[in-house]
Amino acid sequence: MTPKTPSTITDTEGTHCPGSGAPAEVAARWTEARLAYPLYAALATQFELAQAPYPAGELPPARPTRDVFDRDLQWFDAIDEKVRAFQIRQLPPEVLNASEEALRAFIQRLLKRPGKTNADRDKIDLLLVQYFALCAPEALYRDEIKLADVARVLQPVLIEADASSLDWCEPLEQILRTLEDCHSLRDMMEHGLLEQGRLLKDSAGDMFYDPAALVAFCRFNFSLRRSFIRMLHADLNAVKTAVDVLESAGVKSVDCRRAGFSAAETTARLRYYSENWRQPFHKDYTESSVSRAFEQLLALRADLEEAVARTHDGSNQSVGSVTPSKTSAKPDLAAPSKGGEIDARLTPRGPSPHTSLDLAGIGEPAPVRSALTPDSAPSKPAKSASETNVPPTDAAEVEKCLEAIWEQLIAAPPSRGRSMSTVILQDTKVLLSSWEVAAFVAQGDQEAEDLRRAVVARALLSVAMDRRKRSGEENALASALLHARGEVSYFQGRVELAKRSKNTEAAVNLGISTKRLLSTIEEAEKL
Repeated sequence: MTPKTPSTITDTEGTHCPGSGAPAEVAARWTEARLAYPLYAALATQFELAQAPYPAGELPPARPTRDVFDRDLQWFDAIDEKVRAFQIRQLPPEVLNASEEALRAFIQRLLKRPGKTNADRDKIDLLLVQYFALCAPEALYRDEIKLADVARVLQPVLIEADASSLDWCEPLEQILRTLEDCHSLRDMMEHGLLEQGRLLKDSAGDMFYDPAALVAFCRFNFSLRRSFIRMLHADLNAVKTAVDVLESAGVKSVDCRRAGFSAAETTARLRYYSENWRQPFHKDYTESSVSRAFEQLLALRADLEEAVARTHDGSNQSVGSVTPSKTSAKPDLAAPSKGGEIDARLTPRGPSPHTSLDLAGIGEPAPVRSALTPDSAPSKPAKSASETNVPPTDAAEVEKCLEAIWEQLIAAPPSRGRSMSTVILQDTKVLLSSWEVAAFVAQGDQEAEDLRRAVVARALLSVAMDRRKRSGEENALASALLHARGEVSYFQGRVELAKRSKNTEAAVNLGISTKRLLSTIEEAEKL
């Protein structure tokens, strides 16, 4: 009798069974599955996808019976159908990065799946950059990364890794070049760099699996993550430095309502927040939770830098605090920081080279509604006015809000090159992106009209939220929520139309504005 090898499959009596396909192919499938099993078992257990077929710490048998072989491979396939990229990202690093062999086997299983779906694509996209991060030489974390570097590191997992440049992947290079000029997460968001990358991936179809494309996307994702970390540290350092500047000037409290703090937040509490800021990656991973965390950080930086600018200009009226000046038609639209001395003190310090690369929201969209996803919707279903007995926001109020924003932007247009602008409506600060400002002051087409509608819906809701916090007024908030929910459906349709028309800029800009509206809706629903 031929001796059994570790990968031999036997029937229940111990007789050799050929399995499906050539013996070498069957053996390879089983070996691959056994290597990947710890990751599959961790996912199945953590997310309750299915009961693991073996006790914790135990692997499938090296020499399975035919029944065990078929049963276990069906279990693997079932997990592949259920698991999503965001869940893989939530695995503890000590599990996901425990074994190069396990990670390699996991990727190769996914690459071999017939009829791969978008969910499979997102998992492969995530796991390849995770493999690169695990196996790349430390020097590549700091140096410029070339396609040849990525192809060399990926070669064990991607046998036909190709460093050739593909014409249709050129937009990735353009995004990375733009990234070099970004100094804050706000810059990255303003350019819509994440959304541009996702749109290119969505439009690739089967071309995504070209070995040269896989190498290009892996390089793009890793470079994007590295820059993301750099800018995140820059924003955190800028917040800490701004607090230092304010405290040295004798300021004890700052109006940080735009960032979700109070109108007189103490610098001591702001310092504690900046020094203990944590990213909500593992326990609370949703696109909205992550976006809110970063938006709050960026809004806080804007609040503090405006306070620093007012202190530097000597415009604060009361000792020990900095509050925005009262204005009606012409709010302060000055840049966040002024003066060479202040700019020098707010220059962010660089990130630690050992910062973790485990980032949220990069590589694949999170498992919640998105303005770039056709089936997205508010977390609470919109109700009709008759069901809630709340009158919807009337056209006159919408027009009044639009006029107020337009008049402020026209009266004090933002300085060239500045990415964000602020308008004040009934003591509520509303932050506008550069493309949203342009929709009010420069553009007059349908795309501009859509952006103006998105800004107005967000502004009305923000004003109603502040009114609710100050006076307990609920009817205005309910009306603004009803209006905002109704607008979301329209915007999502417009985004999809722009995507089908290959109008990437319109899809990205309106997509981001819609996401901000959705985030504001979530905040309002909690009041």
